[in-house]
Amino acid sequence: MPTVYPPQLTSLLSAVQSLAPTIAAERERLDTERELSPGLIDALVEAGLFRLWTPRELGGAELDPVSGLRVIAAVSELDGSVGWNVMISSAYSFFAGRLPGPAAETIYGDRRAAVAGQLQPGGTAELIDRGYRVSGRWPFGSGSQQATWFLAQCAVHGNGAPRPARGGAPAMRLVFVPADHCHIHDTWHVSGLRGTGSHDYSMEDVEVATEYGFDLFADRPTRTEPLYACPLVPIVTAAPASVPVGIARAALQAFKSIAKTKKSFPSTQTLSEHPTVQQEYGRAEMYARSAELLLFQAVTDMWESVQAGTPPTLEQRAACRLGCINAGINAAQAVDIVYTLAGADSIFEKHALERCFRDVHAATQHAAVAPKGLEVPGRVLFGMKPKGII
Repeated sequence: MPTVYPPQLTSLLSAVQSLAPTIAAERERLDTERELSPGLIDALVEAGLFRLWTPRELGGAELDPVSGLRVIAAVSELDGSVGWNVMISSAYSFFAGRLPGPAAETIYGDRRAAVAGQLQPGGTAELIDRGYRVSGRWPFGSGSQQATWFLAQCAVHGNGAPRPARGGAPAMRLVFVPADHCHIHDTWHVSGLRGTGSHDYSMEDVEVATEYGFDLFADRPTRTEPLYACPLVPIVTAAPASVPVGIARAALQAFKSIAKTKKSFPSTQTLSEHPTVQQEYGRAEMYARSAELLLFQAVTDMWESVQAGTPPTLEQRAACRLGCINAGINAAQAVDIVYTLAGADSIFEKHALERCFRDVHAATQHAAVAPKGLEVPGRVLFGMKPKGII
């Protein structure tokens, strides 16, 4: 039976497909300029693709978690860099459910709202009257071109010294800073995902009111809609995992088209007629489907618990992390197989498989999908407490 999607998801997937010619026309520019063009940004804004998990009350889509992942994967199938930009802004739109209402409305109420940055510590937030004075520098500011706000994960300081949180660890605060208070450094010269504009960014002595930040690790929702009862970490790790899922789909489709006509000398058969190619293509399809299905099923299982009013268990959170890492590993394996099967054609810059190859291997360097993260669910499977948050 064909998959039946909710009407809002169907509409967004249709909007994604309508952007295919625009994205295809931009593809070469994405590599040379290393960021989205103003015209493409406008098109993505108009389609609502930067605000997949923004509350409806603030004009967003407020999709369920898996529907959001499906949209991100669909955009990534058209182009990895564009999908990554959509993923970053949409993943961070989920933070509207962790901020006080007025601050969330200021940041996310703008129809062009796009939050950029990353979640690793890189600065300090010195306590001042009614807020913080923030300074620091962070790498991987994905989405810097379209950003209206930047994230800054900071160690909280008082009188120049770190403040401890419960348990003695340094107190941390994720603060939101308007884009015009940030400096973007031209550092994004990379192999894959070149169009993401993931430059370094910095700020110095920027005053941020208390309400424009929250404790990333406390994980307390400020809104009552079911979506925001989802634990934060599984959402922000599943989002980047959906990008390689889409890239793998694109690679398999590109090879399928090539294999129907290409012949490998001295054979007179097309690649699609070779038993070995058929076997390896089947293997690639197996990896690609595993990448998608395990991720989506784990997130679906967590979402069903949330809808039932039950906090997701540690085992469910661990399953989400397994799904993320599996998505990265198997999506990359699927791409590698068809990249090799296509032969020398794959090495040319304008070839679809060349782009898929370097984009998927750039995406799978992200911590959310890195194999070293298997220790976290592994500990849970042994009945042990995970190190850190999950």
